Amino acid sequence: MKLYHEPFYRFAFSEQRKIEKIHLPEAKPLCNIVICKKPILSELETDIIEQGKTDSEGWVKFSKPLIVMPGDVFYAFLKDPI
Repeated sequence: MKLYHEPFYRFAFSEQRKIEKIHLPEAKPLCNIVICKKPILSELETDIIEQGKTDSEGWVKFSKPLIVMPGDVFYAFLKDPI
């Protein structure tokens, strides 16, 4: 049992990459996901990078590839499943 659990998944990058999807291993299929620039779930359009649902294996595909640079960080929040 985990003693502490963040309310988000954190993705940090040390090199430039093109990200087309992310894997959320603990997420159930068809969970609503919000990807934000900050570690606080925000409704501001400027903070939201992507919204989507997990597939049967816990992957979330982006509607368009995301280019990340060294030092970039983003956060994935699970919302209520449908």
